[in-house]
Amino acid sequence: MPQLDPSSYVSQIFWLLVCFCSLWGLLSVFVIPKIADIIEQRKRKIDEYVQKADALNLQAKTSLEKYHDTLAEAEKTSQQEVAKGKQELKEYLQKAESDLTKNLNKKIADNEFALATEKRETLQQIEFIAQDLAYEIVKKLGFNNISKSDIAQTALRGKSHE
Repeated sequence: MPQLDPSSYVSQIFWLLVCFCSLWGLLSVFVIPKIADIIEQRKRKIDEYVQKADALNLQAKTSLEKYHDTLAEAEKTSQQEVAKGKQELKEYLQKAESDLTKNLNKKIADNEFALATEKRETLQQIEFIAQDLAYEIVKKLGFNNISKSDIAQTALRGKSHE
């Protein structure tokens, strides 16, 4: 094998160094700066994205705190409104109950008055009917000399003795 011949070692090492140095020079001049530039751009983009993510995270936390504050305020306000509504309803019911009691008491008094009036009128009618009936009974018994006015006077005398 010609590669293993010791007389060709010097030329092989020379060409190895020439190829290595030229490849290394090409890479360091053209390829590595582009790769470094791309890596730097990526790093800047990643840092930019991280900063944006941090800013958005901070904004989200701030919004979440505002949301919780607003929610707590709304809950507090709603509890106050519910308490106020309960109080207003309680007052309204008390007033309505008071008005209803007054109206019922008035109606009861009116009905008692109407019943007393009807009772008095009914008793008067019963008295007139009883006087007429007594007159008819006395007449049928043969006492023709007694008049309706005599029976009315007798009824009046009976009431005064009571």
